[in-house]
Amino acid sequence: MVKNLVKELIVGFGFLNGLWLAIGMDPEDKLIQFLQPILSGIHPWVMTLFIILPGLIMIGTVYTIFTIYKRGGIIGSLAVLMAFIAGALVLQNYIISIGLLLMALIIGQLSFKRKV
Repeated sequence: MVKNLVKELIVGFGFLNGLWLAIGMDPEDKLIQFLQPILSGIHPWVMTLFIILPGLIMIGTVYTIFTIYKRGGIIGSLAVLMAFIAGALVLQNYIISIGLLLMALIIGQLSFKRKV
């Protein structure tokens, strides 16, 4: 369970969010832009979903950051931040990016194992 948690938080939240930043794309915005014309013709109340959805995504992000701190403490939070930086640097220098990601996984494994 701890290995899955570390992989999900460090790779899924940290690295992938940094990667999206590096390529200049926000997957949530692209999904909303794709679904809005399709679903808006179904029923008028669906438009309220597109007003509420960004707020729900923001609440989910804050909850994930709180969970990272609760489960891994400062060290776990730094491991996720390191993975974020690794994702953001992947286009500039992929060797440093891979090194940072591996270090983040190792540090995260140690910090999350201690807290869980």
